[in-house]
Amino acid sequence: MSLDKEFDDLQQLFAQKDLLTEPIRSAGSGFMEILLLKRKNMKIKIYQEKGHQLPHIHIDYGKKRHTASYSIDSGQRIKGELSKKYDSDVSNWLKRNRKKVLEVWDSLQVGMSHEHLLSELSD
Repeated sequence: MSLDKEFDDLQQLFAQKDLLTEPIRSAGSGFMEILLLKRKNMKIKIYQEKGHQLPHIHIDYGKKRHTASYSIDSGQRIKGELSKKYDSDVSNWLKRNRKKVLEVWDSLQVGMSHEHLLSELSD
């Protein structure tokens, strides 16, 4: 196994541990934040947002929070400042993980357990 592959595997293990151990934060406005995936400078998150009918994710990139939001169903950008060059990457990731991400969204919106679903998301 190459050193790069070993490092990527180790980084993936760290990211999975982060997902499972990072505390859920309440933002004071009545919603909770769930970290779906964290890799290097990117975080993919879902919020428990009462009244939001469109299932979507939020992307933090670098030091900026909420750089973009994407529809889980279509993979299309809803809004944001993230460079458009990343749109196809996010859309493809959502395509590969749509079923699990929707399960997390649905579970979070009704207050059910979702932690077991996080470990099943792919890079």
